[in-house]
Amino acid sequence: MNLRGLVFGASAAALVACSPAPAGDAAAVTAGTPVRSTDFAVLPCAHRDLPGPCAIVLAGGKRVVFGAPAGMTLDMTEDGLRNTDAVMLLSLRGEDIEGLDEMRNAAWRAGRGASLPVAGPSGTGDFLGLLNRAYEVSDALIYVEDRPAGGFDAALLAVLPGEGRHMATVFDTGDLRVTKTEAGTDRAYYKVDYAGHDLLISACGASLPETAVSEADLVLECESDWPRDKPVFVFRDGSVN
Repeated sequence: MNLRGLVFGASAAALVACSPAPAGDAAAVTAGTPVRSTDFAVLPCAHRDLPGPCAIVLAGGKRVVFGAPAGMTLDMTEDGLRNTDAVMLLSLRGEDIEGLDEMRNAAWRAGRGASLPVAGPSGTGDFLGLLNRAYEVSDALIYVEDRPAGGFDAALLAVLPGEGRHMATVFDTGDLRVTKTEAGTDRAYYKVDYAGHDLLISACGASLPETAVSEADLVLECESDWPRDKPVFVFRDGSVN
């Protein structure tokens, strides 16, 4: 039995993607622009240059991060870290995954209450397993010395449904749906549906279907102008004052 089994005997495969997150973070203010829980907005992960693409999608009271470059957590608040519902990897290349261990550890230390769900191209499950095992000793020491609020297994990364499939719904809360499509070796792109509006987010080097691009309200890919200082709204709910 490994160290985690000795401490808790708990499974590393717990899935918590669709559990409700506190609504406070969906009412975040970036550069003076409020984002309400009924809006569909894209925020920057950081207000500084990162080695790879990264964006935070807020929709339906949920917070989903796309991309995991190094430094992704440097400008995130503890509230944002704690209330992240899932992370979507754009590829398994170094520039797109080097920040995942930062996200894992920072979210746990910020008080995340359960495992952090992650989706990505084929091979993501193996990568998450290796990363979790690499931190077993560190997790045990942190748990003993600091007692993070979420408990020992809240440090874990958990693979979302759809691992190894060319196309799969990887996150679905009923009103917010994220569909992953494999796009060449170790790359993926995502279609995010909310309130009848579509957002496409792609890794660099992924080939997006022309039909999907033409039907999307917003496309973020290698050459796009990703959010830097303020939210970009895919949809803003005009019925809320």
